[in-house]
Amino acid sequence: MTQWELGLVGLAQSDDLYHFTGRNGDRPQCVPEEVRQMNGEQRLELILHEEHIRAFAPFGTTTACVCFSESPPNHLGHLIQTGRFSPWGIVTSRATLLKLEGGAVAYVPDAVYARFKRYGLEHWAVRTGNGSAWMHEREWRLPSSEEGRPIGSVRAILVGNASWRPAPVVAEWRNGLTGERLRGPDGDPFTQPVEELPRLWRESEVWVWNAADEQLVKSPPPEPCVDGLGCRAPGPRQPTKREDECLTA
Repeated sequence: MTQWELGLVGLAQSDDLYHFTGRNGDRPQCVPEEVRQMNGEQRLELILHEEHIRAFAPFGTTTACVCFSESPPNHLGHLIQTGRFSPWGIVTSRATLLKLEGGAVAYVPDAVYARFKRYGLEHWAVRTGNGSAWMHEREWRLPSSEEGRPIGSVRAILVGNASWRPAPVVAEWRNGLTGERLRGPDGDPFTQPVEELPRLWRESEVWVWNAADEQLVKSPPPEPCVDGLGCRAPGPRQPTKREDECLTA
């Protein structure tokens, strides 16, 4: 078995890990107000535009993490139908998180949780005592700096509306008269931006939650790749972090 082969994955498990951008309920105090005010669609759009996912310390911890839920299809439906999460976010894999030194949290009694906390590892555990019942989230965490993680690719993008599209981004600048590609806005009145849908949207599968049928509808990337690799950007993507820190499904 190679390092990231996960062996038998039963029906109660899933290789799909969901980072929901639409979670209903309270949020840790460390989450900025502008993020709190966004809905799930807006947070997802921000991730797609920035190609970056932010990290915040979960409740009761001080270590910033990106959080995911391991959800087989039926359990995904349960989380959405009970109103705890709305169907917006990104999907990655267990192997991706393990490679980045993320993993599943431990659901433990209060006394055991106190031991985790004593050694500064409380971000790897969730209390299961009175008033703390979170096992339905089947949570995985990826410890990160407060800056979060750059995103190279994702397994899929989760949306709750089949007609939704993120706002376009400026892909390049051109002279509107000659078509010449330019380095950027230069004050010339003929310089014009060329807009495209975000790279991650163009490259990724889109999984639409169909509320009427209570199931996922999976679609290939919205636009075909012109280079066979899924990237239509005019130039190579410039990584802002080391590749071993980058979320790449």
